[in-house]
Amino acid sequence: MKQFLTLLLCALFALAAPISAKRIVMKAPEALGCANFSRGELKVREVVFADTATTVRFTLDYPAGNNFRIASTCYLVDADNNRHLLRSAEGLPMDTWVTSPSDRTTDFTLHFNPLPQRTRVFDFIEYDGPGAFMLLGIHDSKHTLQMKTMEELASANACTVPADWFTTDSVTLRGRIEGYSPEAGFPTQLEGSYDGAFSNNNWIMVADIRPDGTFEKRWKVDYPKRQLFRMDKALPGMEWLEVFVRPGDTIDVSLRKGDDGVFRCDYHNGSSKAVERWLKSGLNFSEIAIRMFFLEGTPQEAEVLAGQLWRLMAYRLQTVAARCGFTPLEMQLSVADAQVHYAEGVMSYALQKGSNWKMETPADSLEYATLFDTSFYSRLLSRIDFDNPLLMASDDYDILINRMQFAWPVRNAAIREVVDMDEQWTNTPESILQEMEARYALWREMMGSKVNTLLAQICSYKEMQSGYTLWQSSECSKDRILADTTLSDAERRLQAERVPCLSNVFPRYVASFTHEALRRHAEQFHAARQAQTALTSPLPVGRSGELIRSLQARYPRRYLVIDFWGMGCGPCRSAIQHYKELRAEIARRDDVKLIFIAGEDTAEGSEAYHNYVKEWLSDEETICIPNTDFSRLQEDFRFNGIPHYETITPDGQRVGEEYRINGFYNFNNEMEILQKALDFTFSRHGID
Repeated sequence: MKQFLTLLLCALFALAAPISAKRIVMKAPEALGCANFSRGELKVREVVFADTATTVRFTLDYPAGNNFRIASTCYLVDADNNRHLLRSAEGLPMDTWVTSPSDRTTDFTLHFNPLPQRTRVFDFIEYDGPGAFMLLGIHDSKHTLQMKTMEELASANACTVPADWFTTDSVTLRGRIEGYSPEAGFPTQLEGSYDGAFSNNNWIMVADIRPDGTFEKRWKVDYPKRQLFRMDKALPGMEWLEVFVRPGDTIDVSLRKGDDGVFRCDYHNGSSKAVERWLKSGLNFSEIAIRMFFLEGTPQEAEVLAGQLWRLMAYRLQTVAARCGFTPLEMQLSVADAQVHYAEGVMSYALQKGSNWKMETPADSLEYATLFDTSFYSRLLSRIDFDNPLLMASDDYDILINRMQFAWPVRNAAIREVVDMDEQWTNTPESILQEMEARYALWREMMGSKVNTLLAQICSYKEMQSGYTLWQSSECSKDRILADTTLSDAERRLQAERVPCLSNVFPRYVASFTHEALRRHAEQFHAARQAQTALTSPLPVGRSGELIRSLQARYPRRYLVIDFWGMGCGPCRSAIQHYKELRAEIARRDDVKLIFIAGEDTAEGSEAYHNYVKEWLSDEETICIPNTDFSRLQEDFRFNGIPHYETITPDGQRVGEEYRINGFYNFNNEMEILQKALDFTFSRHGID
């Protein structure tokens, strides 16, 4: 009997002990932050580790009335990169759109395959692909999360930037989509945006996909960078083709469908092959930085959030790099990409916040003034090396240039310069160069640097490109002064030096570029503009030129002013609606015809498009074309953003950007300047 009782007690102990020993509750855990949450936040209330499952109780804070859904493909991933798939859900239907309630709060519970009970940190990932909700760095609030900083990740993966980083040469991309069938809805073309730091405009690049699924594109680059090509129809699991290109590269890729039905890209050679782990990793820091752009809080709250996102980016980089086995070059490119998106996020917050600020209390005025204080930016941006050329490899670098070039402190200084000028102030080379130096000083302060960084010099390079045409047009004034025999030599020299013309300003700009590549590109830009004597150029060859010539045939002996626009473009619709009455006046001219070309999914256009045209463009010439054809026009006319305007002369020539009509607000004046310039050119060359 005693032996029986002993055995019974042992059996009961064996059954009971695992229940208490194998069930661990993590209450009120912390997380480093969310990804792909522009507005709102995902939080964890509790985590229960058990033998049979790991249970996570979530609270989703999401704007009231907005729809969201959680995919049933969600999973947990531990520090060893093991995935723990979803088993069941409570309180929320999976794969179903749900409307966020009035209090913004939705509680739900998900049960996953069990995590090891020793797990100290893990991530929640909704699915593999862009736009997935993520909650990263979930850990017990009682324990300090051990992770490397961005600086430590960079220093531990030292990599020398190649000496020939800034080289201008062509790149060729060749590829094939396996199992290609346009009848099955496969994409028919690739579309990429060329955003070079040294070019004075961005434009679209298009590559047609042949019937056998092959494609090829050749373009010129000035330095290595990540290039994205969007497909006009997404392949399952693949909307973008990503490549890393270096000048002189020939890159071969193939897009194939795996056993899971998802398309992936294989890189066979070139620089893309050398960094294929990075390209395939899915690492996208914009998914984290986007929270800065949508932040509605104060600058002080922005500083707190920026610090959190900086740490979150380092954590995300560390985990993905370990999972994929990044090389030192891939790690350095990732660090640079993170820094660009972080800085762009900070600058975009300031841009949208300053544009939408509501002055309701004196405190609001003080908060608003912070956006014009360079120390606000330096506190956030001094952690970044803006001299690092690897930053330029990021596909977001062009946006960062724009945000820094037109930052609030810089714009405020330019406005103050105009407001404070007295009657004796004139636009002289000295004043222009003083403004250049003032901008440099502001950029140094904002970036927390004692020198003019590479980014600051690129911003100044953009300013040089913007002012070039005006300075060039003033050169004739200097020539007249130097030819004026009524003045003494000293008077001629003194007055000529005060003309804000190219020869007085351009050399000083170039002298400020300490980076050899910038000086070289500035000189090349200058040489190309000096060699450009004609105000017009021939129409593009191919379908784009044929479209314009067909319009000319319908409206002979007229200037065609073409407005490229789209239903998804707010500024496009704003201009169309605001200047409706002015366009009615322009329509009475017999020497001009306004034409509106928009891209839609199909040539027939959507119902929304037709309703809009009926209301705002009913009496005007409108053309609707498929988006694929619109992209081709963007490539042929070398533009990216819309609205975009082109002017075609009655003899079928494209007017250069210096004289083309740019909208409707100053139409008659711009048309008069164009016609006088063309008349002068014709008379100088003896053309009737």
